Amino acid sequence: MTEDFGLEREHREFRDHFRRFVADKLAPLAERGEREHRFPREVYAVLRDAGYLAVNFPLEVGGGGGDLLMGCIFYEELTRASAGVSAGVFAHQHLAAGPLLRFGTAEQQREFLPAALRGERIGAFGLTEPDAGSDIRGIKTTARRQGGDFVLNGSKLYITNGAIADFMLVAARTGAARSADALSMFIVETRDPGVTARDLVKVGNHSSSTAFVSLEDVRVPAGRVLGEVGRGLAQLKATLTEGRILVANRGLGLAQEAYELILAYAKERQAFGQAIGGFQGVAFKIADMAARVDAVRCMIYRAARLRMAGHDCIREASMAKYLASEAAVRATSEALLLHGGAGYMEEMKVARLYRDAPEAWIGEGTNEIQLGVIARSLGLP
Repeated sequence: MTEDFGLEREHREFRDHFRRFVADKLAPLAERGEREHRFPREVYAVLRDAGYLAVNFPLEVGGGGGDLLMGCIFYEELTRASAGVSAGVFAHQHLAAGPLLRFGTAEQQREFLPAALRGERIGAFGLTEPDAGSDIRGIKTTARRQGGDFVLNGSKLYITNGAIADFMLVAARTGAARSADALSMFIVETRDPGVTARDLVKVGNHSSSTAFVSLEDVRVPAGRVLGEVGRGLAQLKATLTEGRILVANRGLGLAQEAYELILAYAKERQAFGQAIGGFQGVAFKIADMAARVDAVRCMIYRAARLRMAGHDCIREASMAKYLASEAAVRATSEALLLHGGAGYMEEMKVARLYRDAPEAWIGEGTNEIQLGVIARSLGLP
């Protein structure tokens, strides 16, 4: 399959160089993280020293100066090595550092952004709660004004980097329930009194930290309200739209890696006197996989280009995220089955891909949420 997809030379060169870098430098760290069930924090220093950390952030704030397409390539290639590591990096770069860049005050950016973009202070994004995930307006964590501070109380669930982060952007209610200006975002330092976190045990993505975070009478200075009070919902929506384009590449990376693994295996594995790829039942499944992977990449790049051109592309972002997650689950499942008994062995990478893929259905909005967004964009009631 061609791998150009209308990419400029700088994008193709970045992809090729970063792919080799990931295989040589990051894959071994990711393998250790998978075995130890922890995020290998040294990943940030390795990425930073090679100039790959914050690749799609502006040069003037310490980023790599790349565009959204470069960010897409970054997350696809990183996920091919490790969905867990890519989840941690995505939460830090896009969900924590990204809103600081877009919505933070000059003082907030000076205090938090440089260290975050150097990977010296790790960020997390505290949105989901035990009773509020897809329903953003249902958030119950409160922030009550007391003098020059806000006092936060509540809990957050399934927070990537939650147990290893140095700071967290926390969505909390500052206004009337479910009103458009009910939510505000706060920059919470995890060392603040009242912040506790415990890691959760997951089916897959073992090299990422996913945590339950409790906030009990956490005092946050008013100067750490992200941007302005009451702007949380708008900030969340803007973050999630672009995030869906980027996170779609995590699904794409899983599907691409599964496809390449089974393609190579089908050419080598012998049964009944021939390579199994010579059997129509096997060949057609791999051909279908190839078509779906290419189609998903086209959809993602289309959404990214629309976003770069200034369009809101909410529908296209949801389409990309939905199709990529479906492709990831389908490709990893088929690849495992076509490996036969070998695919079910823990030492086989395809088994890890199979475990990791279902998370693509959930992060950045479930597939049901994506379909709802698409349906509303079509004028359906």
